[in-house]
Amino acid sequence: MSISERYVSANGVTLWTATQGAGPPVVLCHGGPGIYDYLGPVAAMIEDVATVHRYDQRGCGRSEDVGPYDVAAFVGDLDALRAHWGHEAWMVIGHSWGAHLALLYAIQYPERTARLVYMSGTGIDPGWHQDYRRNREAKLPPAERECLRLLRQQQLTATGEELERLKAEEASLLGKTELYDVTRLDDVPRYDRFPINYSLNAALNAQNNQTEETGGLGARVSEVRAPTLVLDGEGDPRPRWARAQVAQRIPDGRHATIPRAGHEPWIEQPGATARILRDFLTDPV
Repeated sequence: MSISERYVSANGVTLWTATQGAGPPVVLCHGGPGIYDYLGPVAAMIEDVATVHRYDQRGCGRSEDVGPYDVAAFVGDLDALRAHWGHEAWMVIGHSWGAHLALLYAIQYPERTARLVYMSGTGIDPGWHQDYRRNREAKLPPAERECLRLLRQQQLTATGEELERLKAEEASLLGKTELYDVTRLDDVPRYDRFPINYSLNAALNAQNNQTEETGGLGARVSEVRAPTLVLDGEGDPRPRWARAQVAQRIPDGRHATIPRAGHEPWIEQPGATARILRDFLTDPV
């Protein structure tokens, strides 16, 4: 099917968007924060059963770089896009940081969220950070583990372009740990078409970490009323228990784990990912 790309002015910012397919509306929220849309392959899996919208979040990729860089603005952007496209409600699919964004949207706008897919998210318990770091480092051989330690040490005193270079090296080193099968590294999206917005990343992560520490989000997850699918790959270094906790707290939540897949399950197991997504989105429930 054809893909229609448009720039949309919404909530005080101009956002790059792409729309394809036909059927009930779905929006895909990419991860990061601070990178840009890479969910075209996921859109292609469901375009024959849904009208699929994608977009670059504010400050990311082809979208306008204006503040504020806070969760309220990003949730507001998402709902402004819904209103622009004329949907009373839609199905919201988020991956990684986008899963967190989708969850926040479903909490704030329950009447506008028809279904929720929380894919490869981090959970709501701050304990995930320690397990994630340990799981990633365990996948690296000793020499690369030492290189990672040095990169992180250098970042403590670096600024500007030097800091961005060190972060890029760290991200490249850790990229293979996101996979179940490290030989598939060349299939992982590369974020070199547009600059990564590290300032945005730092601002939103700081806000998210504070929310986790206070436990405010955990108390509200049970407010989600939409049927919810928590989806992940068994090789994702982000701990599975943290996502299972999200599914358990949502009244109509379910959790599915795809074997032999990592953080981006559609790369290593496209057939299983497509089947689970399509079954959930089309389930008459």
